[in-house]
Amino acid sequence: MHDRHVIELSPSGKRFEAAEGLLLDAMLASGLSVPFSCRRGACGSCKVKVVAGQYRAKQRSDDTPAPCYPLAANEMLLCQSHACSDMRLEIPGWSVDTPTLQISAHVLSKRALSVDITELVLQPTQPLEVRAGQYLRFCLANGDSRCFSIANLPAQDQGRLVFHIRTLSGGLFTAGTLPSLQVGDALQLAGPVGACTWQHEGERPVVLFATGTGYAGIKPLLLTALSGTAQVTLYWGGSAQADFYDSAFLDQASQAHPRFRWHRVLSAQARVQQVALTHAHPWADTQVYACGNPAMISQARALCLAAGVQAHRFVAEAFVPSGASVPAAAMLDTLDPVLEKVGPRYSLDGMLAAREQSVRALAAIASQLKVGMTTAEALHMAGQTLQAMGASHTWHPTYIRFGDDTIRTPRQGIDLQRRLRATDIAVVDLGPVWDGYEGDYGDTFV
Repeated sequence: MHDRHVIELSPSGKRFEAAEGLLLDAMLASGLSVPFSCRRGACGSCKVKVVAGQYRAKQRSDDTPAPCYPLAANEMLLCQSHACSDMRLEIPGWSVDTPTLQISAHVLSKRALSVDITELVLQPTQPLEVRAGQYLRFCLANGDSRCFSIANLPAQDQGRLVFHIRTLSGGLFTAGTLPSLQVGDALQLAGPVGACTWQHEGERPVVLFATGTGYAGIKPLLLTALSGTAQVTLYWGGSAQADFYDSAFLDQASQAHPRFRWHRVLSAQARVQQVALTHAHPWADTQVYACGNPAMISQARALCLAAGVQAHRFVAEAFVPSGASVPAAAMLDTLDPVLEKVGPRYSLDGMLAAREQSVRALAAIASQLKVGMTTAEALHMAGQTLQAMGASHTWHPTYIRFGDDTIRTPRQGIDLQRRLRATDIAVVDLGPVWDGYEGDYGDTFV
């Protein structure tokens, strides 16, 4: 029988047990999220700080190269280490210890906003820190979930959570659960999550696109924008007048805020992105947010970028169906079973959205690199930027290198106090995770 050791993670206090195997495998087996990549000790993704306890290095044959990632005396790699006693490990930065919060909430009210749209108001049992534009997963009895945008700013509404939910024929939640919900009923939620969040700087103009109940994800962004002094314009698309269920609020807001205008766009007549491009917006200096059907988002992005919007200033919420869906199942049937192994919850839209958000994040980080900045300062800035843009964690460390460090091997390490010079090359490589989908993007700058 092998000794089992208790491993505690700081600062969360989470624990897992490890026996004779590698610490990385034990941590993954316990269900904890931990970034890793090469498993050879070269990438540094699974680096941790040893606060207390004893460990030994992984045994290797004579022809197996030693790990080449540079480590301090109190650091180790989970993929190269075995526990010899109970241990306390510190996870560096914010890359791992950001689990999805599971909470309970009870129904405060429910009312019809239109023939097929319901406003559901919930009171969570504990305060939630919500960024404008995020959503929550509603956990269902069968283990599945449904995602709905938070349509208010809970911090300004006594913690209440407001949702705008369209009833779908045969919908497991909207047609099965929602009609029978009564005041006081309890629901289980997970989150908040979502990368289409407020990330505005300064007072540049804001343009908002929404279709249908995508407006629910846009409304908190609108409320946030109205608290500033920037020009704000909303384009809301629907198939009938009843789809503009919050028009009374929008009309009132446009009267109270001279800088705000909104346009209802009937889909039979035009599309929101087409209407917007007929108006004289200073696109090169405009921040754009979009939430709705994927066709609108794709077309709006293409038109806005062509008009001069900077890539990292077009932020959108991927419309990814929750649970098993017929299109997803059909797509999975077309995948090569040997070359492409994905789970039943895989979504191509979710993967593409993670790629696009990673590209935007790198552009945002690169735009903040300044001559005279140290590598340590750049890494700190990059971490803050990724968190502000909605990344839950990073699956590999963020790499930023200046000048001579760009050609040094991992074994040689880098100088965190190296300052960026006007004549330097700079390399940025990101591995953020957006709503469970891993992004991976890097670029070189002069």
